[in-house]
Amino acid sequence: MQRSFITIAFLLCLSLQLFAQARPLSALVTTDVQLKAGNMVDIVTSPTEKKSVMLAIAASLILPGMGELYAGSFESGKYHLIAEGGLWMTYAGFRIHSSHLKQDAETFASQHAAANFSNKDDQYSVNIGNFNTTDDYNQTKLRNREYDLVYSTDAYKWQWDTDANRLRFKDLRIRSGEVKNNAKFVIAAVVVNHLISAFSAGRKAAAYNGALSALDNIQIQTYSMNNGSQINGFGISITKIF
Repeated sequence: MQRSFITIAFLLCLSLQLFAQARPLSALVTTDVQLKAGNMVDIVTSPTEKKSVMLAIAASLILPGMGELYAGSFESGKYHLIAEGGLWMTYAGFRIHSSHLKQDAETFASQHAAANFSNKDDQYSVNIGNFNTTDDYNQTKLRNREYDLVYSTDAYKWQWDTDANRLRFKDLRIRSGEVKNNAKFVIAAVVVNHLISAFSAGRKAAAYNGALSALDNIQIQTYSMNNGSQINGFGISITKIF
């Protein structure tokens, strides 16, 4: 519980930091207008901090899309964020479906084979699907000299009423395992989405810094024209320093 609270707090602080710094390049040029009694007043552009490429990468590794947001390019990052939500929903759907199939299989085996799944591992379910009775299973293990795998207590006994029901249970169990394995592929897709978003965020931050360096050599000045009593108009001058 404490670890979850710390994780949530960390993500919240990181998100606030990212939103605070996520400004587009159009915000790089800002002015403080001062009107004075004169023919011209220069306006000095205020500097803007560069983005940290490593922070952008780390943010997207934690939550895809956040690095792009920090780098001022959430237009592309939003797709990684949407994909993240969709993938986790798909993962949850696979796990829930797998759990339901497993529960259905165990209920079916309890009704038709008197099997008890309390405190049993997955191998017990596999054995029930492969053998009609506990005695059949035990005899096979004894012939193979696998004495440590023999079930010696009544808690592990089962006996199928028909072979068809055993095969039906086996099919349900296999389907449950297949759906659960599909969820693992979704996790792999989640990891790939994080990596792609992190790579994109790093490039966006680097591009932002490159554009900002180009603007460092540009001076923008605005001025007002007046006759001493009223303002007649405004002007702007842009100077490139080589």
